[in-house]
Amino acid sequence: MRTAGEATRERILAAAKAEFARHGVAGARINRIAEAARASKDRLYAYFDSKETLFDAVITQWIAETTEQTALRGDDLPGYAGRLFDDYVAHPENARLQKWADLEVREQIADDARILTLRPKIAEIRRGQQEGFVDPSWNAGELLLVITDIALSLATARGGRKQAGAKSGERTVAQRRQATVEAVRRLIGTPAAAEAPGRE
Repeated sequence: MRTAGEATRERILAAAKAEFARHGVAGARINRIAEAARASKDRLYAYFDSKETLFDAVITQWIAETTEQTALRGDDLPGYAGRLFDDYVAHPENARLQKWADLEVREQIADDARILTLRPKIAEIRRGQQEGFVDPSWNAGELLLVITDIALSLATARGGRKQAGAKSGERTVAQRRQATVEAVRRLIGTPAAAEAPGRE
């Protein structure tokens, strides 16, 4: 059972995620976060000593949740790209947070907690390379960034959330998802027959 302190911390993180997704670190306001979390500023600072520390905690939690939900496998990178696309479409705040994180944190990535989450993904891609599912000439870390950018770009492109009845020239979510999966399949240099059985 959650304690009152744990519940308060979770509310702060949820409110902070929404605030950072809208405004980034520079534009986010602690007053708004505290008010949305139904907590005082003093209470918020008891858990997080600065806005930057709070942002780091939000990013760490978001990446851990997304990693679990999208499940990168070295033998199924196209399927991973499709699941990542789905997450961005279902949770547009995650897409916005990704963009802010890239803008405001990428320069510090060597010191960023995100690197701890990226390492297992990179290791999975390398496993896929060793087992023949991924072109071995790719730098695994760079490939992960490219796949993420493809899924993010197509999920958030104008008209990307349109489900049906798309106007001429616009593509449905399903079409954009298929384009994401196919782009990654071609990118990694493996024929369709080499993909994991029963996967996208």
